[in-house]
Amino acid sequence: MNIRYYNKTKFSGLETHIANSYANPLLQLFRFIPVIRNLALRHTATSCLFDSCLLCELGFLIDMLEKAAGRNCQATNFLKTFSGNSTAGSLNLLEEHSPNTALTVSIQSVNRFLLEKFTSDYRQMSPQARHMEQALATKVTATIRCAHCTHEQMRAEDPYVHELIYPTKNTMRNSPRTIPRPIFSQILKASVERQEQTRGWCPRCKRYQQLSTRKQVQNIPAVLMINAAIHSAESKQLWAIPNWLPQEIGVIVERGQFFCYEGQDLKLHIQRGAHNIQVYELVGVVADINSGENQKPHLVSLINGKSSTIRC
Repeated sequence: MNIRYYNKTKFSGLETHIANSYANPLLQLFRFIPVIRNLALRHTATSCLFDSCLLCELGFLIDMLEKAAGRNCQATNFLKTFSGNSTAGSLNLLEEHSPNTALTVSIQSVNRFLLEKFTSDYRQMSPQARHMEQALATKVTATIRCAHCTHEQMRAEDPYVHELIYPTKNTMRNSPRTIPRPIFSQILKASVERQEQTRGWCPRCKRYQQLSTRKQVQNIPAVLMINAAIHSAESKQLWAIPNWLPQEIGVIVERGQFFCYEGQDLKLHIQRGAHNIQVYELVGVVADINSGENQKPHLVSLINGKSSTIRC
């Protein structure tokens, strides 16, 4: 097949006949996120001596895609290194280990794994540098409280990906006369600040008890990565609403709280300038194309080339 016949642009595609090439759309998205692109290329230019460094391989892949100027490429070296990673194997991220796993589940797990791996690879050469953490990790303090004795303990968390949590079915199915459907920024806020009820070990009670976890956000990264986690018909309906996913969101972190705005609310906060607000522009989405009718699903990346202008 002559890929060049179909691709009339300067953007190169990645061939899909290689094992674990389901990750290709995510690799393309990484390439167009300027912060990730620049850190990967900068790391590749160092004297990194680790053969299994995925951040090096990402930098080499990005460099190849940019120089190819529209010719098709292969992510052979990156995917070979990825396939040989023992952690990726133990997490069932490799096609040969989990052939029946849904692509949406696999790509979201790979997203989390790679972002954490890029950070650890970067730290191998620069132990004191925190560029990757500042670029990718949200700084969170989790307060864990025992429902029985009210004992509290705190721990620091650095999530690299935020997984969306949607309202209950009753909320999602409301009629126009009741509460309006939630907007994206509301769901993101609730997901980042999520409060959870779990059973766990209480050091004071010396036994397993019901624990509640409350999260406070201390700092936000330059790149906000989100897993859509669409597992129900109701959540899929939200994404089917035209323009439900905004082109921009603004985030204010104040006293441990995460405030998120879009649309007119975002414009008003920017105009007032009363708070330090960080604006995130949508770069792209990795989507699952599943037409049913006995057709095999596949993943594609949808990228806004204008918003992802590459800066050196």
